[in-house]
Order: sequence, then C-alpha cells, then structure tokens
Amino acid sequence: MAAVPNQTLNFCNSSTFCSQPTPLKAAVFQTGGKKLQACGGGAARSSFAAPIKAMEASEATKHANGAGNQSLVGSVSDDCSGCSGKNTLEVGTVGNSTNIAWHKCTVEKCDREELLNQKGCVIWITGLSGSGKSTVACALSRALHARGKLTYILDGDNCRHGLNRDLSFKAEDRSENIRRIGEVAKLFADAGVICIASLISPFRKERDACRGLLPEGDFIEVYMDVPLQVCETRDPKGLYKLARAGKIKGFTGVDDPYEPPLNSEIVLHQGGEICDSPAVLAEQVTSYLERKGYLEA
Repeated sequence: MAAVPNQTLNFCNSSTFCSQPTPLKAAVFQTGGKKLQACGGGAARSSFAAPIKAMEASEATKHANGAGNQSLVGSVSDDCSGCSGKNTLEVGTVGNSTNIAWHKCTVEKCDREELLNQKGCVIWITGLSGSGKSTVACALSRALHARGKLTYILDGDNCRHGLNRDLSFKAEDRSENIRRIGEVAKLFADAGVICIASLISPFRKERDACRGLLPEGDFIEVYMDVPLQVCETRDPKGLYKLARAGKIKGFTGVDDPYEPPLNSEIVLHQGGEICDSPAVLAEQVTSYLERKGYLEA
C-alpha cells in the first residue's frame, strides 16, 4: 500500500475525506504506523446525492423515442448485470441491420436537459437557395448563445464537407443527404442541444420523415418564404446563373420543384426591397422557443 503522511484519514460515505474523531466500531487499517479509518459518516452527506437521485428517478421515465426503439428489439436490462453474462439481450432487425439491441442508460434526455437548463429540439430551416437559411441559422445561434443556451448548426453545405461528402446531387443522394442530417439532428436533440438544421430540403415527404424521428413538438419547421426572383437577385453562390445557363441540372426552383411547407411552425416572410435583418428574423424564432418553454429545463 502507498505511504500516507502521519495523520488519520477517515473515509466517510460522502466520497470525501473528513477529519472527525475515529468511531469505536470503525475499521482501522494500519499502514506503517499510520491509520486509515472507514467511519460511519452519518453526519457527512454525499455531494453526489442529488445527481444520483435524479438518475434513479430517470429510470422510471419513458421517452416516446426510446420506447419506440426498444419495442423493436425486446426487453433490455437497464443495469450492468449483463456484464456477468447472466442476462441475454433480445436482439432484432432494424432496416438492413440484424442482431442489434437497444442499450438503455439511466442518464436520459431529461437529465441532460436539466444540466443545460434548456430542452433539446430541432429547428429545421427550409427554403430556396439564397433565401437566407444559413444567415438566419447563424443569427439564431448567436442570439441563443448570448442567452447561455447551447446550440449546434447542421448546415447543408457544411455537412457535405464530411458526413455527406460521398453523396452527389442526384435525386436519391439528395434524399439520403436529408435523411442523414435528420438522424444526426435527432441525436443532438436527445443530447439536450438546440439543433439548427439549415438546408433546402425541397420535398414535404422528406421533411415530414425527419419530423417523425422526434417526439411531438420537438421538430420546429421554419419556412423562409422568399420569392424566387428575390433569391435569384441575391444568388450568393452564382448557382441560379449557372442553372439558367444549363450548366447545372435539377436545380431547385429552376428545373426542379420546391414544395413549400403547409403547416410549418414559423414562417419568415421576405419580399420587396425592404427586408428584416437576420437578427430580427432570429428573434421571431427565439420568441417562439421562449413561449414553448424550450429555453428552460
């Protein structure tokens, strides 16, 4: 055993050292003339009591998302008893993945939300190229950061630098691009983060599929309602010009359709010569989040 300085140390149930007198029935460990005592520690309260109670309470919590996944694979133990090999996990098939099981943890979404003092959700900003999606996403992230809220932006172009770099702009690849971003956004929301997804996502069916990944209310669709002519005038990447010249095929708004949302939670109108600033548009989204209680645990 490692040498301990000339002193008596009491190991209390508080997970800290205490300097109270040695109780009569305490276990005493001799270490070369030095004593380490495990005391009853009745007066010492654990600094981890509250988190542990929160974790224990969360075991009884059933989230719609987690419950849905678990139903696919059967009952799975919540503790670590499976490490001994005594319990057998029931496995199932999801999509093309076979022999998989949902592993549940006692730290759940509500625990992470309490830690962050906010509610995880996905803010899905959709609109034509040049409608200002990325600009509003950054302004919103900045506004929420100023309030002490944790956000993360999943920008369509940014995700194609890594996660979706293997995808082209063919119809099937564009669909897969949206599906992947939807799944990642779901994970961020489950982590308690306010995730801001910013991409054209032209078809209602695909946006609705992403909505269906989350519990009701946690997918907030923001429609950038900006006329095509305004977007073409902006044309920040020069893509409309290339599409009109026939150098880009299947460009949304030119030779490929865009289906505006029918029942989006938020519509940000932009038209004419006078447009609201990104900060003003972001404030509309922030106000919605505040009213719905997403900015507190």
